[in-house]
Amino acid sequence: VDYPTATELDRSQLGVSGWRAITKPGVAGAGYEFAVFQGGTYFRAVGEGQFYGVSARALSIGTGSTGGEEFPHFTDFWIFEPRRADDSLDVIALADSESASAAYRFVLRPGSAAAVDVVGEITPRADFSEVGVAPLSSMYLHGPADMAGQIDQRPRVHDSDGLSIVSASGEHIWRPLANPGYVQQSAFAGAPARFGLEQRDRVAANYADNEARYDRRPSVWIEPVGDWGPGEVRLLEIPTINEYADNIAAFWRPAEPWAAGEAYRIAYRLHWSATPAPGPARVVDTRVALAPESSDLHRFEIDFAGEALVAADLISDVWSTEGQLSNIRLTRTGTTAARLSFDLAPGASRTVELHAAVHSPTNQLTETWLFRWTPE
Repeated sequence: VDYPTATELDRSQLGVSGWRAITKPGVAGAGYEFAVFQGGTYFRAVGEGQFYGVSARALSIGTGSTGGEEFPHFTDFWIFEPRRADDSLDVIALADSESASAAYRFVLRPGSAAAVDVVGEITPRADFSEVGVAPLSSMYLHGPADMAGQIDQRPRVHDSDGLSIVSASGEHIWRPLANPGYVQQSAFAGAPARFGLEQRDRVAANYADNEARYDRRPSVWIEPVGDWGPGEVRLLEIPTINEYADNIAAFWRPAEPWAAGEAYRIAYRLHWSATPAPGPARVVDTRVALAPESSDLHRFEIDFAGEALVAADLISDVWSTEGQLSNIRLTRTGTTAARLSFDLAPGASRTVELHAAVHSPTNQLTETWLFRWTPE
């Protein structure tokens, strides 16, 4: 096949794959690229000094389904020229797929922490129950919670290291991510006050990668606007052997199927930030390894940190759905820090759900740590 050269190509026939937003584009050296819309309904943003990491999507259909995923795509954009005093960029977009059509308004706000307001109206062409609202995509290759050992020489390789959820009741949940041996899905019932994929470790040396700079990838929060109704946050984890594939997805799924011909309106704000969201004492690290006493024991160490741990009598709260727990220890590692460790003997169990938190005599002081152990 004789392919045309670059000079022979009519550039008007190439089309575009997306567009990028830049602050102060007319002032040399003063602006930076803070958002990009490119491919399907994917878009990303960054705050000042951050590197692109987590991707958001306007809509997902069939994510994690055995029947395969459908990828809607943006077909049209209207980008409104901002006035000189504006601190935001307004965008209207249309999206289309075999199963649905949709219209969106985006308000993009750059800054030390970027924000994107989203209002969408989705009209299904067919009844479907596997919709993903406010979906996020990220990458997790390995970290200290992976017992299988490091896949390469770097201690950590990930754009995000955990799913964070604040329930409507106010409970803060932290679920460390995994690169599993097989596809796994987890569901967290209830309409969240917020949820997102976080990158908590901000120490560059812990990644040992001066090029990728995973320590500067943003955490992304979804803050629902209005009543989303009953549903659940879903987490999808897919095996990967390299860092070039997004193998993590998180989204909200309504409890009731969406009906053909009905219009469904959804609104939320995305926060792209390197600053932790407020809350109780946080999980700052999770480590898993075989206990030296026995190859049948898996040792867990969870580090918590936060002002809530100051001057409190600390009580551990640890349980599992299967297997046996032993050697439970809770020790202070600083004025505002504590380490909870325990051993798990899974026995013949192929899946063990683990729960841990730190309490005072009157209330919970930390996030609720959740973990799914599997032998792979």
